[in-house]
Amino acid sequence: MKVPLSWLHEFVAVELPLDELVELMGRGGLEVEEVRRPGAGVTGVVVARVQEVRDHPDADRLVVVTVEDGDGERVVCAGARNLAVGDLVPLAVPGATLPGTGGTSITIERRDMRGVVSDGMLCSPRELQVADDHGGIMVLGDAAAPPGTDIHELLALGEPVIDVAIPADRGDLQSILGIARDLAAILDVDLEKAPDDPSPRDDGPVQVRVEAADGCAHYVGWAVQGLTVADSPWWLRRRLEACGVRSLSNLVDVTNYVMLEQGQPLHAFDTARLRGHEVAVRWGRDGERLTTLDGRQRVLAPDDLVIADADRAVALAGVMGGEDTEVGPATSDVLLEAAVFDATAVRRTSRRLGLVSEASVRFERGVDPSGTWRAAGRAVELLVELAGGTDAGARADGAGATAHAPIELDTGWAARFLGLPELSTDQQTELLRRSGTEVEVRDGGVVVATPPSWRGDLGRPADLAEEVARLHGYEGIPATLPAVSLQGGLTARQRAEREVRQAVRAAGFHEAHTYPFVGSDAFSLVAADDPGRVTLENPLQKDAATLRPSLAEGLLGVARRNVGQGRAGLALAELGRVFRPAGGTLARLAGAGATWSTRDGDPLPAQPMTLGLLAYGSRSGPGWRTPASSWGVFDLLAVLDEVAARLAPDSDDPTWRLERVATERPGLHPGRTAALRWRGIDVGVVGQLHPAEAEARDLPETTVLAEMVLEPLWEHLRAGPSPPRAARPIARHPAVAVDVAVVAPDDISYAAVEAAVREGAGDLLDGLWWFDEFRGEQLGEGRRSLAFHLRLQAPDRQLTDRDAEAVIGGVEESVERIGATLRR
Repeated sequence: MKVPLSWLHEFVAVELPLDELVELMGRGGLEVEEVRRPGAGVTGVVVARVQEVRDHPDADRLVVVTVEDGDGERVVCAGARNLAVGDLVPLAVPGATLPGTGGTSITIERRDMRGVVSDGMLCSPRELQVADDHGGIMVLGDAAAPPGTDIHELLALGEPVIDVAIPADRGDLQSILGIARDLAAILDVDLEKAPDDPSPRDDGPVQVRVEAADGCAHYVGWAVQGLTVADSPWWLRRRLEACGVRSLSNLVDVTNYVMLEQGQPLHAFDTARLRGHEVAVRWGRDGERLTTLDGRQRVLAPDDLVIADADRAVALAGVMGGEDTEVGPATSDVLLEAAVFDATAVRRTSRRLGLVSEASVRFERGVDPSGTWRAAGRAVELLVELAGGTDAGARADGAGATAHAPIELDTGWAARFLGLPELSTDQQTELLRRSGTEVEVRDGGVVVATPPSWRGDLGRPADLAEEVARLHGYEGIPATLPAVSLQGGLTARQRAEREVRQAVRAAGFHEAHTYPFVGSDAFSLVAADDPGRVTLENPLQKDAATLRPSLAEGLLGVARRNVGQGRAGLALAELGRVFRPAGGTLARLAGAGATWSTRDGDPLPAQPMTLGLLAYGSRSGPGWRTPASSWGVFDLLAVLDEVAARLAPDSDDPTWRLERVATERPGLHPGRTAALRWRGIDVGVVGQLHPAEAEARDLPETTVLAEMVLEPLWEHLRAGPSPPRAARPIARHPAVAVDVAVVAPDDISYAAVEAAVREGAGDLLDGLWWFDEFRGEQLGEGRRSLAFHLRLQAPDRQLTDRDAEAVIGGVEESVERIGATLRR
């Protein structure tokens, strides 16, 4: 909202310097975005009277004008022909300065213009920054000033114009009066000029009827007759232009002027073009058409609020008038409209048609519901003064303004809420009264406040407390933080998630985040035998209408894009939720910790947290110590083993480790796929992509992927902080490598064999890797040989062959206890 300072001064006395005023407004909630001074820098411009106008002898586009400036006559050349003898015009004499672009200034000099010396320059409105009009010389038709008068005595050149940012809930600030009211409350002064409220009337020549009571609370139609259309006086045009509104004619300018002054949008209908001498506020009819003032034909809808005469719609209520009833040069009688239209209805029509106007913006934010008669009366007063009209009477319809509901405020609570315990009930009451609120004080520090009609933002005790703080001054509120009891740290589950992410990143995997929406035929790993899917009623895309049953589909899509970009190798990990219907295999696997219910008790889909892994191609280039290697199934198994180990409450518990069981899954290689079992529960699967599936997805055949549901593991997490881990000292002596092979029946799981090997190796074991499985006739039916590579190391000494033999012996004794033997 652009506010000329002189206009503001008409309503509230402000004696502060401009900088202090801007700072005060900002502290009081009137945020000033910019201060402009249009016309600043104009010097040496005086009023001159045109004595003669003749054509230039050697230039078709120029005229030679003789003017009298109070000190004598001057001859100047001009490029506009809108001058007549006797007109008063602004003359920039030689040596005068005019504002230029980019903060520069222009100095006027005598110039030879095609053989005629121009002794100065006649100015257009744009050159003086009075208006944006550059089509002709500015004619001071209403200026009763003798030639030679400085132009600053007639026009407020260089006057500050304050641009105030209006909050969305402060519709009352969309006018000069509204900002003056607020500023008066901040300064604790009275308004200099309070607008008059004329008495309601019922004597107009045009009948008024509100048929859409839910779209219009009040409608006033005030007739003015015998008008003469002309240009507005410069004082009015100057204020409109300073506020960013283009001057059109005195009839239209008055409606815009009152809207800017009082915040109530007005519209003027040409009464002669209204059929039946009546107007009605009604809802639009399906397919009804209306040509608006911008020349575009609009097709109306049943939820468009319109103004209609006896035959057709003539305006979009609160948005824009119609071309058929537009005032023009021949208009002599008008009907002024002042109404309170429903904000939702105006916003709906404005957005649907893409039509935003000064009126629609104000109605959407809220106008004063009791301001219709006041604004219409002010406009009639100006029309009678500026256009020679006659008040012909007014009529109104509608329920009228609804009074604000009283709000009960506990001033003790408000003081505590604001952090101002010393703010008494009397002080808060006085601050609220400054804003126009009626306050009744009751016992116990309770007040009943009734906000003024224009303050639609005050509707609850917290709003009143905020108003008290604003008028008291935010700078007067101590900058102290309330005492907050902080209770620490992450939950056990949050710590577990961090452990999982750290484990996969440490193994060289990049963390991915894929979309949860997939197609109905999405690839699935965990609980692949469960056909249940969770579908969306209103999907964003037709081919992504299902919530993902598995992380695999998203990871495969990422891998395909990377292959297409020529990436030779990639390792991806994602930690996220998957979705399956309640009661299915995955829902039972998730347990109680991952199932939710609606308020009605109906179970929602199971949403267990799951870890997905995918890798293909080269894991690292060849180095000087290690050859190039590729990702495989056992790399993924190693990562999942590490995840299980990190989540284990006791890392020495062998039942915490994952067990592999050969299985077959659709889309995976039948001989290179294993189910993952934890404490007898199938929690995941790992395998290599089937060659046919890999070809269909444009992926390498060596693509391996895994998925594991973490919910069963998290059910066994310890509550409270994890025990501290002691760091091992860095070994100073080389390690000793030992390979052992254990022959075990098929009914002894790999996890049991590995646990026995670890137990037998004892404290010297620094690392263990499985590297081979062998079956043959020499071992017998139902038996296999598992080969392990052991790295032995002691922190305080160099190991010897005797130490290695002792470890092998310990492994042999340990595996024999579970029914296996050491292969020598």
